[in-house]
Amino acid sequence: MSVSWWTWIRGHKWRLLLFGITSLLLISPISEIYNRQDALITPPIAALFLAIIFATAKRKRTIWWLTGLTVNWFVLSRATTGSGLFAGRSLLAPLLFMVLLMAIFILLARWLVRATHVDTEVICAAICGYLLLGMLWLGLYAAVEKVRLLLHHPSAFVSTTMHEIDLGDLLYFSYTTLTTTGYGDIIPRGREVRMLAVIEAMAGLFYNTIVIARFVGLYGLKNKPTVYSDD
Repeated sequence: MSVSWWTWIRGHKWRLLLFGITSLLLISPISEIYNRQDALITPPIAALFLAIIFATAKRKRTIWWLTGLTVNWFVLSRATTGSGLFAGRSLLAPLLFMVLLMAIFILLARWLVRATHVDTEVICAAICGYLLLGMLWLGLYAAVEKVRLLLHHPSAFVSTTMHEIDLGDLLYFSYTTLTTTGYGDIIPRGREVRMLAVIEAMAGLFYNTIVIARFVGLYGLKNKPTVYSDD
């Protein structure tokens, strides 16, 4: 039973990740989930990261290194608050979380490059990669805000509709920037976050272009007509 359960996870890892990220996005309007109750979402995220690491990474050294990183992040996150994206006083746990996000994105990108045909898992992986980009930049924005707070500098963002900007608002700003929507209700006023916003918009455009080109290539390879020689 355990073998079949693990086999099912390996075959549906990107669907599970997509479900997990979508769930985090749906609860993002509840700021307390990220600011004070993040211990509730840390265990399932850690379990999901471990499943993806063991199902995707090829080298044992990579598997054990990322597993150790995940375990250390989990322990630190339970011992501190704001363990996810710089919402609390902890700095080490959020940094480890950012490293884990980047590692998962790299594993996902390598898996997509090695895909030989387009199926549901490939599509889910492509969507997960796009959503992970938004979360990565959310962490960068939150890190800049944390540094400015420690240096007693004003916020790097100003809003035309709210007095204070929390983590959920930065998540909203990240995805509107990634999709180049840009409603204009949250405005970056720090030079560093302006440059980060520009890079995020460019990363979103390049990601979509590369993924679409990859899908077209796989579809064309699958439907390539057979060429017969005259010999």
